[in-house]
Amino acid sequence: MKGVRMGKPKYDQILVAAYHLLATVNYQNMTTARIAEAAGVAEGTLYRYFKNKRQLLFEVLKHFGDQIMEKIFQKVSPQQSYMQNLHHFADAFQDSLQRDIPFYRIMYKAFSELDDPEIFPALRDYFIAQLDKIREVFEWSVQRGEITVDSADLDLIVQHLWGIADGFMKRTILQINLPIQQREIEFTLSLMQAAINKELQ
Repeated sequence: MKGVRMGKPKYDQILVAAYHLLATVNYQNMTTARIAEAAGVAEGTLYRYFKNKRQLLFEVLKHFGDQIMEKIFQKVSPQQSYMQNLHHFADAFQDSLQRDIPFYRIMYKAFSELDDPEIFPALRDYFIAQLDKIREVFEWSVQRGEITVDSADLDLIVQHLWGIADGFMKRTILQINLPIQQREIEFTLSLMQAAINKELQ
């Protein structure tokens, strides 16, 4: 992972060091001292940018997660059909599963900290924001009249797609039946299209 915030090299160093540590070390075992050492800065310098390691976890998830989502949605457009957008989404997501395994490991480690009163709402808000991005893709098609579904059915479609993506992420982390094949992606998309068409009936 390279440049995070132009003009803030120490911030960048700390965030990237935390990213790599979180990918290999349990959150509870990750100390600010270890992060500072990995970043090549004094621990006091770390505290100039981050209040604690909890804030570092938030920043790692948000920054690198936003980068990944930006790449996944790069070719998605309001001018395209929902199936064209789903194909672009699926292709980019498949690439991300091969490229961004450390991030997905960090994300699932964060779920083990849901009892933390600050981590729980932060994770919840983050994932709601991601679901809203996916929902927007289908809302474009609703606005164009390509599909006609009410808000409740749209929520079901989005949650179904999110569940499929979650399954692929877990398979990648656990290294089950990898690599994910293109024909599997195509089959999944055909099932998704059939589910949407059923909702429209």
